[in-house]
Amino acid sequence: MHEVIYFESPGYAEPTRLCLELSGQPWKNTVVDWDGYQELKEAGELPWGFLPVLKTPQGTIAESGAIMRYAASLAGLDSDDLYTQGKVNEIIDVIDGWRTSFTPTFYIDDLEEKIAARKALFEPGAKIDAGLKVLETLFENSPTGWIAGTEDISLADVKAFLNTFMMFSGQFDGIEETMIQPYPLLLEYHQKMANYPGIKAYYDREDEWRWVFKPDAFSND
Repeated sequence: MHEVIYFESPGYAEPTRLCLELSGQPWKNTVVDWDGYQELKEAGELPWGFLPVLKTPQGTIAESGAIMRYAASLAGLDSDDLYTQGKVNEIIDVIDGWRTSFTPTFYIDDLEEKIAARKALFEPGAKIDAGLKVLETLFENSPTGWIAGTEDISLADVKAFLNTFMMFSGQFDGIEETMIQPYPLLLEYHQKMANYPGIKAYYDREDEWRWVFKPDAFSND
């Protein structure tokens, strides 16, 4: 059985968790706190000293991108066509690129300054605003409705869905759920993803942060 080890929050492990769920294979979600993380680190169970890790029947894999792609392959989300798979990976890298602009805000100690810095990223033409508009364009121009133009859901969709809407979950000071409203095509894409059977079933539960992955999460009704 495969086992993901990470903190309770979605964070860097959520794409792997969802891909494992979509695989239909049994898997274990092991949640640790900071002390548990330190114990694993001191015991030498973390190849590079960080979480998440994925325990497989053959051994432990580290690094969030690596375990995400492993789990996606397990779920059959890869394409046999090299070009298509290349485009999927391209979109994943683009998402990682614009989201790196958010990371420095975690190191701002002053709360008001932190909030201002985050809100600035959503100003017209700013890094995250531009990234969200790129996703809207990809969705709008896709002949299939999937973000990379694949015949069915791909890892690019998992990445886009989770990384985008997790920002609006209330975890991050300065980012309110209403800030997604200027992106109507993303809201349409959210409904498509949230109603995908395997995704809808997985998130059909009460959760402090994962409510954003449910159908109608951002509905104004």
